[in-house]
Amino acid sequence: MKCAIIGLGEFGRAAAIGLARAGAEVIAVDRTMQHVNVVKDEVSLAVQLDASQREALASHGLAEVDVLVAAIGDNFEAQVLAVVHARQLGIRRVVARAANPDHRRVLEAVGAHEVFDPEEEAARNLVQRLTISNIKNYFELADGFSLVEVRVPKSLVGKTLREIDLRRRHRLNLVALKRVEKREDGSETVVAFDPVPSPEVRLAEDNVLALAGSVVDLAAFMGWG
Repeated sequence: MKCAIIGLGEFGRAAAIGLARAGAEVIAVDRTMQHVNVVKDEVSLAVQLDASQREALASHGLAEVDVLVAAIGDNFEAQVLAVVHARQLGIRRVVARAANPDHRRVLEAVGAHEVFDPEEEAARNLVQRLTISNIKNYFELADGFSLVEVRVPKSLVGKTLREIDLRRRHRLNLVALKRVEKREDGSETVVAFDPVPSPEVRLAEDNVLALAGSVVDLAAFMGWG
């Protein structure tokens, strides 16, 4: 996947580096050279230019990206123009950052395919983490329903998936099963991934379950309901 990140403030910088480390080809853009220099060793290409100018946005291969993320946080006019130009250039997916509901409506009106509020997303993430114990990652599927990664509860270690019967007893769907190991620096790495685990698989302490269901059922499963 080829991505362009426009605006390298705190959010844009984190997005550019995160996508690059996840394997995406990232073009990072900002009007300030200082911001460009921070990410130049992390991404495929880091460029200083004014993305509110259509000609500038069409340069350096930006018109050929699969996804453009407009993350300009300090100049809403430039943010809007970046979205408008990206749509005119035919970029297939344009994602834009909004600071408030009014900005969201404007960005949607000028053609952004997706609009998000980082603070709102962070708040939702926090609610999920506080509601569901041992949560590692989550993705909201719809209001009240999520796909989450959770550590196996201690009470289930040694039991088989058939014995647990997630769908019937807990109204949850198992999407995948992972086994993780801790590195010396405390981070974790996935050493095994099974998208279709056998019902006879016994759960271990180092297992992570990817589960889909309602937040209420997920919380109950993890011992908070």
